[in-house]
Amino acid sequence: MAESGSNRRDFIKTTSAIAAGAMAVPLSAGRAEPVDTSKILNYNAKMTYRPLGKTGHMISEISLGGHGGQTVEDRVPVLEKAVELGMNYVDNNIDAECNLYGEAMAKSKTAGRDKWFIGFASWPEKITPDYEASLTADGMMANIEARLKCYRTDMLDMWRPVGATWGPGQTSMGTLLDVSEKSLDLVVQVFEKAKQQGKVRFLAVSAHNPKVFRKVLTKYPQFDAIIFPYLFLTKELGGDSLLTLAQEKKVGVIGLKPFGAGTTFGIKPQQIQGKIDKRATVLVKEMLREPRISAIIPGVNIPEQLEENVKGSYEKDKPSTPEEKKAYQECIQNYYANLTPDYRWLHRWHYV
Repeated sequence: MAESGSNRRDFIKTTSAIAAGAMAVPLSAGRAEPVDTSKILNYNAKMTYRPLGKTGHMISEISLGGHGGQTVEDRVPVLEKAVELGMNYVDNNIDAECNLYGEAMAKSKTAGRDKWFIGFASWPEKITPDYEASLTADGMMANIEARLKCYRTDMLDMWRPVGATWGPGQTSMGTLLDVSEKSLDLVVQVFEKAKQQGKVRFLAVSAHNPKVFRKVLTKYPQFDAIIFPYLFLTKELGGDSLLTLAQEKKVGVIGLKPFGAGTTFGIKPQQIQGKIDKRATVLVKEMLREPRISAIIPGVNIPEQLEENVKGSYEKDKPSTPEEKKAYQECIQNYYANLTPDYRWLHRWHYV
């Protein structure tokens, strides 16, 4: 007789909880504990590295995402500048991004695959209800194997299936879809098989619906990180905080869209391109004062934007100047004035 769904979930959660507990490491970046920097990938003394949950890995608090790249020729200098600045974590979403970054790493002389802790999605596959009927273990594994080929490697670091996202018909919190336990169960099964086969090491999930993360954090100890929009003005919601819950569960937190898709600088998302705004440094300094964030991933098109972002990390311990405080207020005003209708769901991420 077939196992019931609840029995299968209980078995998965119980067996993995034992392993997860044994791997626990300190989560708060604010703790003054000795760190063996020789074990930090691509270590740079100017960069701060924070624990990625219970993985045992330290990642650069400013990290690199995939949106913005168009050609291999424009990605190679971005990757090389990121390595020069001490970054060691890159996360790609769309399959075309993975192809682009994998090829750029292969062509680079200084920013190859060995310099990076790589997170990846299995796009265009999503684990939302509208895709649920088409999800299969074989399909998920095939997507993981396809990403291995993208990066020309036998192993990738962190698989992060895409949960509730946004797009046509999904432009408000009410339409950003939740993820069922059925889909999460399948994710866990595929992950544990892929991990056993040496294809991936860690598991995360990205989404734009807070319900997804509360479900993951309370019911699935297999997950090592959660990835969601963390804005420059995001604050903790006392008594019901994702940050507190993630810390309790020793799960890493990665922040996306910290600049509100560029609207904080008074421009629309599609206008970002090669623009450089020195206020990025001010916003990064503010965000990195939250020690429970493992890393933030600002959007980047050109190396010069990377330098402005990383400067915020290098200078985060310096007191804010009157000019920086003024710039911060300008960014708040810009954000509220310029956020386009399809991004207004970001307002629901002011508190975590």
